Amino acid sequence: MKQAMPFGTAEYRAVFEVAPNGIVIVDDAGRIRDLNPAAERLFGYAAEELLGTSVEDLVPAGTRSTHRRDREAYMRAPRSRPMGVGMELKGRRKDGSEVPVEISLSPMETAAGRFVIAIVRDMTERMRLRAFGAGALQAAEDERLRISRELHDDTAQRLAALLMRLRLARSAPDDARREMALDELHGEILETADAVRRFARGLRPPSIEDIGLDAAIRMLARTVQEHQGLGVEVEMSSTGERARLAPDAELALYRIVQEALSNVVRHAEAANARVSIEDHAEKMTVLIEDDGRGFDPAVDGASGARGLGLIGMRERARLLGGRISIDSVPGAGTQIRIEIPR
Repeated sequence: MKQAMPFGTAEYRAVFEVAPNGIVIVDDAGRIRDLNPAAERLFGYAAEELLGTSVEDLVPAGTRSTHRRDREAYMRAPRSRPMGVGMELKGRRKDGSEVPVEISLSPMETAAGRFVIAIVRDMTERMRLRAFGAGALQAAEDERLRISRELHDDTAQRLAALLMRLRLARSAPDDARREMALDELHGEILETADAVRRFARGLRPPSIEDIGLDAAIRMLARTVQEHQGLGVEVEMSSTGERARLAPDAELALYRIVQEALSNVVRHAEAANARVSIEDHAEKMTVLIEDDGRGFDPAVDGASGARGLGLIGMRERARLLGGRISIDSVPGAGTQIRIEIPR
């Protein structure tokens, strides 16, 4: 029967067992001699399945020969150092999936021989946040481009047309035609002003501090329904105590709902959407549902524009101490639940 190496004292074992990062101890032949619970969780194995096996079993198949060569070179001149500096390292889980990792190596001389302690850190969340940061920068540039085009292609063109119409009105041959032209101009100016207000509202929400989160989200839902031109019917409902959140929390929650409805418009191909707010003493829950084409959160929610938006939504909720759950199946619509504690 395979047994773990009896390294050290009870105090050592206690630290070893509760360490938040994975710890794998390997002998000079590359066999795993011990590992802690964090390593079991990271790689998906029980300790008994790995004891005595090759450490290369935890490396993707395509890099095993390189890893073996590097490991043998390290054992000839061991020293404490990070592994694979400048490289994106990956570990292989029991189910065959790969996980980005960061590994630090330290040699250990004992009466039983030479061993290497490998501290393995799961880099999934850090890589996701790094991708989010890069995506956020690109999204900011895309938003600037969108604003520039909106101002040039719509607002500036409307104003230029109004100036031309004004010149024509001034040169009208009689008062009746001049009055008719001015009436038409008045209507077009109102339409242009309304378009500018909608544009500004998209950049900055209405004063949530003045009108409240509930009213602001109602206005957002009405804007999506009335002005997107995509036939999305948006229903809004709210129940509960209606107590106010902190201003920054209300703004963050508004942005989460805004992104969720934006995803409905851009990706869902939905006919109907619903926003429900349940406000209670201990938490606020917001539910956004649609009857669109749905998606696979594990695939579509990890990359692309939708994935970037979902990461941003989760990050906003996390900063408020809350959480977001996404229930979606291709062809069966999407349900997003946001829970923010008070």
